[in-house]
Amino acid sequence: MISSKRMTSSNNLSVKVRFPVKAATVKITRLRGELFAPVLGPLLQSRWIIVLLTAVTLALVALTAAGITAWQCPVKSTLGVVCPGCGLTRAMVMLIQGRWQASFDLHAFAPIFLGIGVFLAVGSILPARLQQMAAYRIANFERHTGIVALLGLSFMLYWFSRILNLI
Repeated sequence: MISSKRMTSSNNLSVKVRFPVKAATVKITRLRGELFAPVLGPLLQSRWIIVLLTAVTLALVALTAAGITAWQCPVKSTLGVVCPGCGLTRAMVMLIQGRWQASFDLHAFAPIFLGIGVFLAVGSILPARLQQMAAYRIANFERHTGIVALLGLSFMLYWFSRILNLI
């Protein structure tokens, strides 16, 4: 890829100078844009999606709190290894019950996912104008900080350490 820049000399002659832009810079910029893509911000824009996610989450947490297993983990039942989310619902129930240490021992990401769930539930009852403003600000935060990529990477590293029995 070649970029150009106009240079002006002291006698006002304009010369167009061409210089190559490194392909690595373009690839890194594109990769950064994909990794830093917002997730929660766009979710907050649709009230129905938020309500649906909140309802499913509440139903799953309520069933787990009552001791009813909604479904078996397909990854664990077919492959025999824990999936990244195995134990997450039970850990969130323990967190709600105030059993912090047991919750953290079962799944370290339970407070984060519970916080996201509460955030989405609150977002579903906000007035439309505040909801859209919150969605815009959250999307900007996600885009500039890369928090989604960071959480995703740490979630996968946590999963691998669980598979290898390091935790």
